[in-house]
Amino acid sequence: MRVFVTALCTGSALLGLAACTSVDDQIAADSAACARYGFQRGTDAFATCLMTLDQQRKSAPPRVGVGLGIGIGGHF
Repeated sequence: MRVFVTALCTGSALLGLAACTSVDDQIAADSAACARYGFQRGTDAFATCLMTLDQQRKSAPPRVGVGLGIGIGGHF
């Protein structure tokens, strides 16, 4: 059981360092945001909106998250 818990904690730490969303998920989120701003899909303005969001994300400082695991149960 201790090995499983260690592996789970290690896996969680590694996942915390990875991006939380895939490229496809990010494109979908950006597309939805540009549509909410009122840009029409397929227009130059929509493409510019997507490009602007992508450039802002790439120029922003990296986001770092810290996870906190709380165990429930007895001692192992």
